[in-house]
Amino acid sequence: MKGFVVVLLSYAGLLFSPVLAGEAWDQARAKELVAEVLEVEKSGTRPWNRIPWRVHAENAIRESKATGKPLLVFFYVAQAGPPREPCGLEGRLMRTFSLSDSKVIELIKSQCVPVKIQLREGQDYPLNWPALKKWATAYKFSNGRGFTGCSVVSPDLAIEFGNSGSARISEMLGAPAFDPKEFLGMLVRALERVNEERSIRVQSRISEEERKLELERFRKGVTRAVQSEGRRGLPPEGYSLEQAIELYRMAGVVVGK
Repeated sequence: MKGFVVVLLSYAGLLFSPVLAGEAWDQARAKELVAEVLEVEKSGTRPWNRIPWRVHAENAIRESKATGKPLLVFFYVAQAGPPREPCGLEGRLMRTFSLSDSKVIELIKSQCVPVKIQLREGQDYPLNWPALKKWATAYKFSNGRGFTGCSVVSPDLAIEFGNSGSARISEMLGAPAFDPKEFLGMLVRALERVNEERSIRVQSRISEEERKLELERFRKGVTRAVQSEGRRGLPPEGYSLEQAIELYRMAGVVVGK
């Protein structure tokens, strides 16, 4: 386990570039990012698929329980559009930037069981896992168009060790969901928590009752930390619905005002 922590800390040295609070919206920069998405999709390389995605949740759960690795769940709305893998613009941004980063891919491949989950407009969130209850509630009250996110979930499906946080178009210039360094930072923190829980589970010289209480305390602390990290921000100054529609249309998504 010591070696694993050293590897995580070596990643952490590349992380945590601060995002300026209250930074004004930059439509030109947003259009540049959408253009990058379109360019990658046009190339057909689909670098996010270097991650060996599982597509059957039940099989992924069994693998997670057998290996002790957490699940890395990428959920997105399947929408018609130009890409060969139909996905809402928010999900396309996440997979083009965060899920195509070489360090993110390496960490997911070695330490997680990655699974892709399609969300379909007009249907309920498909995963009835305690760890994803808040995502399911958020999806229920969203318009469903581009809802997306990533979550690191315990093998018993009880808690999140980390998640991408909110991934709305209004946050595309600053949210960790779309920033590969910030996303990598989330993964590092999540896997450190996984490792710490493993240590508690194998700790000697404590009774099973003490172990149970320690795990309960630990998981409550993790849940508070993840909730704090995933708070949503207000749209930045200068952002408008008209600008969002321009970005959707640029990406080939048919929308109306």
